[in-house]
Amino acid sequence: MEFIKRNQWITPLLGVLFIFVMSLPFWMDSKITSEQSFTELPAWGAQPAGSVSHAQNVRTGTTFMTWNENHTQKLIRQVKTEQAAALKAEQHKKKAAHIKANTATAKAKAMPAAVTASSSISDSTPTHLYFTRTKLLSQSNKSQATWTYALSDKEQLLLERIVMAEAEGEPYEGKVAVANVVLNRLRSANFPDTIKDVIYQRYQFSPVTNGRFERVTPNADSVKAVRAALEGQKEVPDNTYYFVSLSLATDFDIPNTRTKVAKIGHHTFYK
Repeated sequence: MEFIKRNQWITPLLGVLFIFVMSLPFWMDSKITSEQSFTELPAWGAQPAGSVSHAQNVRTGTTFMTWNENHTQKLIRQVKTEQAAALKAEQHKKKAAHIKANTATAKAKAMPAAVTASSSISDSTPTHLYFTRTKLLSQSNKSQATWTYALSDKEQLLLERIVMAEAEGEPYEGKVAVANVVLNRLRSANFPDTIKDVIYQRYQFSPVTNGRFERVTPNADSVKAVRAALEGQKEVPDNTYYFVSLSLATDFDIPNTRTKVAKIGHHTFYK
């Protein structure tokens, strides 16, 4: 008490502390209640929970419908694109087939038939050849023959093929002259005794050596030239046994050792 008397300012302070301590529980309860009330109140402008769920459902449904529509349109565009590509490919295929057919038709019209042409004139082509020791006779002079050669259809075709292979780009007279050379060799004792053996004699005709002879099909000019030669037409003398294309030759033994007879087209003929 003596201490309080000497320090009188402490008494009011203790009174204030006592009041504060006694009111503290009431102040805490009030704060908790206020916080709970504040928590339960919805925010200003906020939608009720049910409204929020409904809005979300609406947005989800709208989004799905938009995706479904876009996906459908994409599929439609894809199908149309594929159909257009298929139609274009089909049109291209038909166009190519049409062009191919037209080309084949034009080629068939432009290229004379070979074997059929040969067959069509077989009735008027000689079946026998007539020779003397030095020349081939025409059919009208066959009575002068000293020997006769029976001509087969196969040999006639071989003759047409060698003329085609050797003189395809040559003038008609040059084709007849090539046939004359083969028939002159057939008659000569210095060469084989059959048309086939004359043509296939080793190293005599370059198309036989390089394989062109087996690939060619005689055209109308070659068939006609062979028939003319078989009937006695001559573009070179009976003693003409060789011909050379000087622009293509790699061996000049014939030009250097034989006598020149004639030049027809690109071929020079020798005896």
